[in-house]
Amino acid sequence: MSQELSQNRQSVITILLVVLLALVGALSYFAFDQSSSIDDLEQEKAALITQLEDYKRDLNAQSSANDSLSSFISQETARLNEMISKIEKVNSASRSQIKSLRNEVFSLRKHISNLTEDIDSVNRELSAVVEVKDSILLDLKAEVVKSSTLAKKVEKGAKLQLSSIEASAYRLNGKGIEKATNSANRTNRVKVCMTISKNTLAAKGERTLYLRINTPDRRVLAANSDEKTMWVGGEKMIYSSSQVINYNGDPTGCCLSFNSQTELSSGSYTFAVYTSNEKIGEARLTLE
Repeated sequence: MSQELSQNRQSVITILLVVLLALVGALSYFAFDQSSSIDDLEQEKAALITQLEDYKRDLNAQSSANDSLSSFISQETARLNEMISKIEKVNSASRSQIKSLRNEVFSLRKHISNLTEDIDSVNRELSAVVEVKDSILLDLKAEVVKSSTLAKKVEKGAKLQLSSIEASAYRLNGKGIEKATNSANRTNRVKVCMTISKNTLAAKGERTLYLRINTPDRRVLAANSDEKTMWVGGEKMIYSSSQVINYNGDPTGCCLSFNSQTELSSGSYTFAVYTSNEKIGEARLTLE
């Protein structure tokens, strides 16, 4: 009897040991499976995050001088950062979310691919537009220079020019009759006569001509009681006499004279003819 009880006890212990070993094995397998699942989850999370980081680099590589595109790229990059944050928060308790996130990442891949192609296309078109703009600006600058040069040529061509000019001295008697002389002490009128050349570019109408006579001692002959001044190139100058002519673009002859109230000295006199803004001719006369 005692021996039979001992055998039964031994059988129970053996069964308990077998059950315990089975439980230990099951727990070990479950723990291993859980550990393996966690490792797989972390690996998949890391893979998805890596893909999203690659998409961010693709976007940021599409640098653009276009402010609106740069702002759009920043918005899309922010979307990717939000997705990375969502993936990082996934844990074993919310494992079912990873499938949904995987599908979102797949959709983003196609979206980002199309987006980078569009941005690249826009940048190429923008670059072409910039090249055209630069080319137009260069052409415009060339035309401005050409127009400026032409305007200067036209301005120069429109100025009055003399085809001939000659100075002479006279003795004016009481009857107003002139008699030519080269004697300084007999001269009481000096005169310069000229021919204005034909000029189709010059403005037609009334023109004022000014005569400035310089004496041998470098004084300007002028009426003592009525000293007259003109402006030439921003400089105020005394002139001896003036005359208004009507110029129609054809060759035009005219004379400017000055009646001296005092005896003239001998020597070389200079007769300079001016318009309202420049000198157009000069002649010399020597009185003995």
